[in-house]
Amino acid sequence: MREIISGVKSHPLALFADFRRLFAGRVISAVGDKFFSIAIAWWVLSKAGESSKFHLGLIMAMNVIPVVIFGPLLGTLSDRSDKRRVMLAADAARAFLVLSLALLLWSGRLNLYFLYAICFLISGFGPLFESAVAASILRLTSEEKMPQAVATDSSVMQFSNVIGSALGSVLMAAAGVAGAFLFNAAGYAASFAAVWGIRTPLAPEARTESTFTAEFKEGLAYIFGNKPVLWLILSFAAFNFFVGPILILIPMIVKFTLKESVTWLAVFETFFALGSSALAVALSFKKSYGNIYWWFFGSLLAVGLSFGGLYFTGEKYVICALLFGAGAALGAGNTVMLTLFQSTVPDAMKGRFFSVLTTLAYAVLPLTFMVNGMLAEKFSVNFCIGMNASAVLALSFFALLIPRLEYSA
Repeated sequence: MREIISGVKSHPLALFADFRRLFAGRVISAVGDKFFSIAIAWWVLSKAGESSKFHLGLIMAMNVIPVVIFGPLLGTLSDRSDKRRVMLAADAARAFLVLSLALLLWSGRLNLYFLYAICFLISGFGPLFESAVAASILRLTSEEKMPQAVATDSSVMQFSNVIGSALGSVLMAAAGVAGAFLFNAAGYAASFAAVWGIRTPLAPEARTESTFTAEFKEGLAYIFGNKPVLWLILSFAAFNFFVGPILILIPMIVKFTLKESVTWLAVFETFFALGSSALAVALSFKKSYGNIYWWFFGSLLAVGLSFGGLYFTGEKYVICALLFGAGAALGAGNTVMLTLFQSTVPDAMKGRFFSVLTTLAYAVLPLTFMVNGMLAEKFSVNFCIGMNASAVLALSFFALLIPRLEYSA
């Protein structure tokens, strides 16, 4: 018990007030994001008719295309700007856009074209916010506590997904899709208030005068000139191509395979997020790792096995267990690799690095969402599950062969 109390007292959330503020704001806004994604998926599957699977893939693509187009540029902007102001601007813009979407729905004027356009704009501010967060973690904590802080920050999405998934169907039943949109806007407002309270200086480091274009090129040169870094990013991209479709396959399993209500969508999303959050929280108390590349291999292998299990069952409770396992493996892999990057990438380069990482990893998602949407229409949801699971299993062994970054465990 004494060791547990000591671990809690020495946790980054207990030690660093500004990091705690950022964490709280991110959790609240991310819960709203989860409500938003469940509402969007169910609205599209319910309103888009016979082509609903294709349109779900397309709307998910619209949520990541801005990351691909604007990510590297926004990462450079983040490195040149005060990170606190960047986060405030991103939160304010997203709150306004989501509120506009809710008003369109309430007025009965929302259609697929408005939905595509506004989702595109909302997602455009994501890379700006996330690159600023990634570049701020070390400055809000310390070198010693950085691995734990990265694991804690990684748990934001998973922890909030648990809450958002568990309560998503309840909120939609009580307030409808428009209510979910309104809650998301309120979440961004709460995140704005939390970031406003940060007092740690987050202005860019002093540097020689250089142009935006020069710094943009400098960031690209660092990444593409560093083979171990580049291979890791490309591995992330390939992994995302075959794991990302789970975001559209889960709603399809519920709607078309099991023929269940949105309640089961919320249940499945909850178990997937619960697995990720459980691992991320556990790792937030771990001070260091051994061979991170073996962690990466193990997580990929476990994701592939869990994902593949979905091909063989239509039993709802078995699906819950498999999604929990897939989420746990995914959470572990993401956490250890982000720790590696935080430890090896120069602080002045982090905004650009993490924006390019996000861009290259997400660049494949619009294509895979649309491809899987079309394959599900032409063949079946099960066909997509089997294809993606087989590819992830093959990729797990490839991860052992890539060049390695030097890392002190």
